[in-house]
Amino acid sequence: MKSLTAIDPSETRPQAPGRKVSLRSLATFSGCLLLGYACVDMGVFRSGFYARFLDPDKSATGYVERSLYDEINRKPSGRKEVLVVGNSRIAEGFSAKIANERQSTYWFSNFGVSATGDRVWYYLVRDVDPHRNRYDAIALTIDDYDDPDDYEDVADRASEMPLLVNRLGLGDMVPYTRSYTSWKSRVEVFRGLALPEIVYQRDFQDFMEHPIRRVKRIAEYRATGAKYSYDYGGLQKSLAGLEVDYRNQRIVFPAGMPENQRQELTGMFFSRPAQRGRIRAFEVRWLGALVDLYRGSKTKIVIFQAPRNPAPKPPLVHLPWTTVDELRKRRYVRVIDQHAFEDLEKPELFADHVHLNASGRKIFSPRFAERVKESLQ
Repeated sequence: MKSLTAIDPSETRPQAPGRKVSLRSLATFSGCLLLGYACVDMGVFRSGFYARFLDPDKSATGYVERSLYDEINRKPSGRKEVLVVGNSRIAEGFSAKIANERQSTYWFSNFGVSATGDRVWYYLVRDVDPHRNRYDAIALTIDDYDDPDDYEDVADRASEMPLLVNRLGLGDMVPYTRSYTSWKSRVEVFRGLALPEIVYQRDFQDFMEHPIRRVKRIAEYRATGAKYSYDYGGLQKSLAGLEVDYRNQRIVFPAGMPENQRQELTGMFFSRPAQRGRIRAFEVRWLGALVDLYRGSKTKIVIFQAPRNPAPKPPLVHLPWTTVDELRKRRYVRVIDQHAFEDLEKPELFADHVHLNASGRKIFSPRFAERVKESLQ
């Protein structure tokens, strides 16, 4: 009898049967993985299911979805409705509440979504009014009727993609990606659209760590967010005391303004980017596409130039034709005079170099509503 210490371990356990991995089994396994991934991708992210749980504060996509939710679920007002579309200039500078209280014919909705532009507006309006019959008018802001270029190529702003990742279907992916001008941006944008979980990654991690807190926050926003936005009174800051001398390139700043803000304003006021017609091409393409959504409908389009900044610079460009000239060729487009609100471009009515403050908001809102009303009569 062998002692325990002398037993060969190989004699005490059965030999595992050898098994070769075939290409067929490997392909089957890989196919199952891909199928599982596709099911999760389609069922959770592309179906819009996860969009219900996006953080409305910290997520850019969640912020856009919150704005869409508020407008889509707003009850009919009983008046003729006007959707005012824009970016933070409108979100901060226009009060739908004041506009609605000063007249009884039209009901204005502020659909200003920060960090957006013409391309984003096209897809948001497409989704907020899918049947093209909800509004009597869509009011679209153009920053400057003269179409001056900035240093940035707005057509190549890849940071817009997360705002729309939940709004672009499979049929939108290629044309949307091709609308960017550099291959670097196209690759980044297409990757985000093809793999939306990359865009949602940080938000999804936060959700999994605190799901109950997220659900409560979303419920709170859905219950009170629209009212808060409607009652919002605007920014309380002011640039009163600012003086800009373009001829001698000198600025008198408000007392106590921090140095970083002084540098920012100096760069903004005295910049002279090359004028290549990029803004005009971008706006003609995307505002034109948005306007054409309403071809043949009862909805009118109103174009306007909101107050631009506290000290507008002399014109940088004199184009033979502009975006406004192109858009007004449509019979259903109404254009508010370029100079209608230029008297509001004063330092005391601005909180910073682009946004009206609470005082400017109170003046602009009822005047704008009256101008829209006149243009639609």
